[in-house]
Amino acid sequence: MKNLVLLTETRHSISGGHLVEGEDNFIVSISPNPNVDHDDAEFADPSDVFNYFLSPSGILSGVSSKDSIVWSIDLNTHVKEEDDESCPDHKWFHLSHEENSDYLVALSRNGAIVSISPDGSEVEVIGCFDYGLESAAWSADGELLALVTYQETEEENVQMAPVLMTMNTQFEILSEVSLPPHVENEQISVCWNKKTDYQLVAISTVDAEDSIRKIRLFKGESLENIATSRTEDGSGKLIPNIMGQCNISWAGSNTSNLLACVQRKGRKGRNIVFLEQNGLQHGGFKLEHRKDNEEVVNLDWNSESDLLAVTLEGSGENLKYGKVQIYHRNNYHWYLKFELKYDEGNLVSGIRFDDIKGYNVSVALQNTMNSSHREWREYRFIWDTSTVSQRGTAAVVDGNNVNLTMLSKAMIPPPMYASRITFDSNVLEVSHIPSYLDCKNMDLLVHLNDKTLALCNTSNSKTPTLVTVDLQDVVSKSKNLSETIDASCFRQLIVIDTCSDNDSTILKILAVTCSKAEICKNTEEVTEFLLRVNNDIENCQCEVVECTTISLEGKVLRMVNWSDSADSQCETSSKGKGGALIELTDGSLFQYDSSDDFYMSGTVLPCEAEPMLLEPCPWISGIYAVENRQLIIGLSSRFRLYFGERQLCDAASSFLLSPTHGFLGYITLGSRSQLRFLPLKILIEFDPLMGSEDNLDVLAEGYEPRNVERGSTLVAILPEKPTSILQLPRGNLEGVYPRALVLPHIMLLIDNNKFDLALDIMRRQKVDMNLIVDMDPKRCLEEDGITTMVAQVKKMDHLNLFLASLQNFDITVWKYRIPRWLTFRNSEEERLESRMAFDFETKVNQVCSKMREAMIQREAEGLAPKGQFLLPILSTFAKESPPNLQSALELIKSDAESVASTNISKKSKSILLGDHAQSSIKYLAFLADYELLFNTALGMYDFDLAKAVARNSQMDPKVYLPMLKRLRSLPTYEARYQVDVKLQRFESALTHLYKQGEPEFDAQTDAVFDTDHFKKCKEFIKEHKLFKLGLDLFTKYPTWHNEIVLLFGESLLQQGKANLSLTVFLSAKPPCYDGAQRAARVCGDYKTFFSCFEADEMKTNDEFFEVAYDVAHEIAEGRGGLLSKRDGYSAGARILIDYLENIDEAVDLLIKGQMWFEARRVARKSGDCDIEKHIIYSALSYAKQTILDFEEKAENFVEANKRYAEVIVIRRKAKAEETPVDEDQTDETGSLFSLASNASNSSVRSNMSSSSVGSVTSVSSVITAGAASTFSLINNEESIRHKSKFNNIGRKKKAKKKTRRERLGTKPGSEEELMSLITKLKSNIIDKDMSLIISETIRFLYQVGHISKANDLYHGYESFRKLVNTNQTERIAKDTESQKEEEKKARLEGQFYEKTIHDCEEEVDKLLCAELPELIHTLLEYKLDI
Repeated sequence: MKNLVLLTETRHSISGGHLVEGEDNFIVSISPNPNVDHDDAEFADPSDVFNYFLSPSGILSGVSSKDSIVWSIDLNTHVKEEDDESCPDHKWFHLSHEENSDYLVALSRNGAIVSISPDGSEVEVIGCFDYGLESAAWSADGELLALVTYQETEEENVQMAPVLMTMNTQFEILSEVSLPPHVENEQISVCWNKKTDYQLVAISTVDAEDSIRKIRLFKGESLENIATSRTEDGSGKLIPNIMGQCNISWAGSNTSNLLACVQRKGRKGRNIVFLEQNGLQHGGFKLEHRKDNEEVVNLDWNSESDLLAVTLEGSGENLKYGKVQIYHRNNYHWYLKFELKYDEGNLVSGIRFDDIKGYNVSVALQNTMNSSHREWREYRFIWDTSTVSQRGTAAVVDGNNVNLTMLSKAMIPPPMYASRITFDSNVLEVSHIPSYLDCKNMDLLVHLNDKTLALCNTSNSKTPTLVTVDLQDVVSKSKNLSETIDASCFRQLIVIDTCSDNDSTILKILAVTCSKAEICKNTEEVTEFLLRVNNDIENCQCEVVECTTISLEGKVLRMVNWSDSADSQCETSSKGKGGALIELTDGSLFQYDSSDDFYMSGTVLPCEAEPMLLEPCPWISGIYAVENRQLIIGLSSRFRLYFGERQLCDAASSFLLSPTHGFLGYITLGSRSQLRFLPLKILIEFDPLMGSEDNLDVLAEGYEPRNVERGSTLVAILPEKPTSILQLPRGNLEGVYPRALVLPHIMLLIDNNKFDLALDIMRRQKVDMNLIVDMDPKRCLEEDGITTMVAQVKKMDHLNLFLASLQNFDITVWKYRIPRWLTFRNSEEERLESRMAFDFETKVNQVCSKMREAMIQREAEGLAPKGQFLLPILSTFAKESPPNLQSALELIKSDAESVASTNISKKSKSILLGDHAQSSIKYLAFLADYELLFNTALGMYDFDLAKAVARNSQMDPKVYLPMLKRLRSLPTYEARYQVDVKLQRFESALTHLYKQGEPEFDAQTDAVFDTDHFKKCKEFIKEHKLFKLGLDLFTKYPTWHNEIVLLFGESLLQQGKANLSLTVFLSAKPPCYDGAQRAARVCGDYKTFFSCFEADEMKTNDEFFEVAYDVAHEIAEGRGGLLSKRDGYSAGARILIDYLENIDEAVDLLIKGQMWFEARRVARKSGDCDIEKHIIYSALSYAKQTILDFEEKAENFVEANKRYAEVIVIRRKAKAEETPVDEDQTDETGSLFSLASNASNSSVRSNMSSSSVGSVTSVSSVITAGAASTFSLINNEESIRHKSKFNNIGRKKKAKKKTRRERLGTKPGSEEELMSLITKLKSNIIDKDMSLIISETIRFLYQVGHISKANDLYHGYESFRKLVNTNQTERIAKDTESQKEEEKKARLEGQFYEKTIHDCEEEVDKLLCAELPELIHTLLEYKLDI
């Protein structure tokens, strides 16, 4: 899909110097000076030599960058000094630069080898061969020189035979080989391959023996003959009809090291034939674009070996002319990509590709009419990866053909094509007319090498070429233009504006023009001309209306249209119309702006885009206005991608700007090529003066890169589809749908209510359809979203897929985040408010309800056929949570009845067994579990419907048919009771069981319910805990109602709900004191317990004291859980004082609860001083022990917190990958896992997607496979394998005692270790209750005079609290910084990063020690101790 583009053309001519009489003053060989910078020629010293030129007459000239001769010498003069001056002048044919000596080497046909210094001051004749030199060539590394001379033979008919020899850089003969006698006057050609590790030399000669031209291959150093040119069919025949007028040329590795030569095919045909290094023919191609009067005279490869220059010489009407055709191979087809054709009288005397810049070529011309005129031209080419219009039409140049492919319709891989436009002359370049220009029937501009311009309509297959324009008419239209240029000076033609009326269309065209060779200047012009084209397609005519030129301050590197398009989403609609972007060779940017008057000339001004590109970029593209700024992207010849002064990528193969989609797309080079996208609106915010790290957030607005094949190029981004067209290295095309294009495209379709197109793309590209609702839930549900979608979508399968994909969460939060640079109808604040107000937990039910309502309404209003939305409506019932299968089955039944009523002729046993109802049931069975569906039908007590459902399930008819038959035979309530029990609908079953006994008793108030039937109901209530329903059913029967109340109380007591059970027992009529006492004792409600105990007249005083003592200690121990620990001690002490008057034990309980003040009050009330001293001693002991605990807790907390910081990182990674962490097996079965079993585990994990969860069965199967045999010897070591376990001789020492973690079996980094660390952290902090006890202890010690110990306790706690809080803060800060670094690293590497948070992190981060009350801090401010 790529085309060769001529970037620059410079025409040079020199005159003067040493000239001789005759026609041999033209340039025959060019050698650039490697010691100067050719890229800085404009500012070079005029005395510096840039190029050396050799003429056949022996004139060697050193020429400066200004085309002036610095020095010139006549080589024949120096040769004659060494030879006889009477001998004829030498004919010179070769000039080269020898790198080792930095000297020039010139060769003549007469056999002279001359060495010349770079400044021309020293000329040394190395030697002269007696029989002359026929051909010569340097090896690829410049170390060997191959020469062909002659020697005398002993044969009578042949006097001379060629000799092939090699020399080193000191011109010492290394080896030589004699060749068979050669036919006289036939040309001999020699060349080297381009490999330096295995050098070969080839020579083309015509043997006198058979008069057949052969190409022989020799080893470079020894000149050992290894092959001769033969056909590829394996017959061993020589390749016939190899022509000798043209030299042979060897390609590099990019073209498989093929040797090219010319073969005659028939009388007039010519083929290029390739030879492998073994001499066998390897394909070729026919020169189809060569005329019969033209002959090939030279072949030459560029350094990249992807261009083959074929020089031809033809006969014109009066004089001969020369041309150079440049061929390129792709996908096994040879394209003619460019042709340099020269006027009559100008022949190509030499051609040379630059050794480093492979697409720079110099062509020397021979003027047959003026022998003193020496001219050469320099061309610079580049590859454009594609020439694709904004509508997706690709144009490929191939000789006189332009191959067209509409990529939006079909991706036809080259060399095939969809259509072709053929011209009379070869094509130089093509340019698409921008789609935002009103050009009616024209969309392609073609520049031909016959100096004409063709206007074409690619959509017209019969007459695609509308009209041609002679560029000479353009030149003659301007008076000043004809003096400086001719019609061949035009390049890079583009259409920038149009003006239409009823009869014609006027095109405004820009072109870059170079000056003639006679006019030497370092500037160029931009030529603007107007073409008037009539609108008559059958008789289209054209005329040049106006032509003007605008001079520039340098040479133009590239001129392109602005990329703005009329259908752009970047608010740049047609703003690039009438303008162009111009880049000079020094990298400076200019813009052409049209005048307000269409017929007036425009102006060229410095570009408004700032800053400029860092280096000249032959590939540039720009958008005239994005956010009122110009955006220019450039790709340098070193493949660096720039946006202004900011380098976006250091290695990119190609890029494209897509204003329609609002993206910059480019493909990176390297071992891992990727297709990347950057939003244009985000890119315009990119600050080039900021550092790379500061701009990460801006670049992160793009999407995850897509890996592509290495060497791929970006051909096109289709405007109407989210499609990128790539061309792979082999030449074939590939269309991809990157998420960067697909997701914004879908979002815009949804925003514009184009739900049918959005659903189709989402289905094809597997995009989650929840996006339709989640983008703007309010607009989707409350406005016209769902209603419009139901009206637009004609395929019910699309609606079913949409309903099936619904989930109760917002995918725009984590999966498909809405870019802030997209422009929607509603503002970002409105959409955010809509999502915040919407309840996503009920999203599925809301959407299903809304869609069902819309579909039913359309059918009711007659806008859709009745029954059209049957399946989507069933989907809404099945998708709801919980599934509303009963309504779905009712709909199926009613629909079946409706169909049956309209089709009376067809009768069957049951309407539910018909095809219509069965297809609906089958679809519903596909959506829901068949067993659940059958149970739903059975729960409707419709046994015919249950039978119809069972037919579409996997149930055995031997099971469900007898069951349905038995249920039909039972009484109504009995059958329903059994169905409810089977479906575990116990409340409904109890109701039907109750109703089943109703006919057996009188319904009056004083009626008695049957005892046996009540027992059955009572057992059912007890078994299924249906007390609430039972109490409601038996309200009319006080006796049975009271039994259910007592049964309810006993059930609550058994469930551990003693507090509720206590209330139930006391609410019975009469109250059940025995049950109430048991419940009160269990829950620790001692007040109610003693109230019930005293109300029970059956208890004695002794029993009362014994029970009171037990209850006091039970409550103090915390039984029942009704009271906290301290409240339990307080309540126990209260019971001992109030009911037993036991002061000593009561004080002991208060001391255990650290209630110092209450204990002191009780002791002083009793008047016992010893008890008070005991209380003070206990408080001191508690303070001392607490201070010691602070040290231990601090050590444990710091240790646990450090390990927690390590483990939480492991658990985050495990959660992100959703795979278990590889953990060491600490038990003996771990040795049973082999390397193979571990690989099996990995394969199992790799087969599961990131969103799926592996089942226990799959894991168990892996473990079982790994642990097939558990038998093993006690000792596996060879030395002690057979020893008894009691024989310790030779055994290892006793293993080290396992740590607590190892004894408990906790795996390092596992979830169990994380939970144990959290438990340890919680146990080693002081909570609010504990801090309250400490503050009370401090106050108490102050009051009893132990101030120093109180201070120690205070300072110990404060130190511990600060240590814990500081340790937590530092860990959190370090962890936050680590996560930022990880995210930054991922962004730099172009990876997708999503922050992972473990469920426990928030809880752990809040673990801090409680503050002491402000009263304690105030108390410690005063020094109360002496």
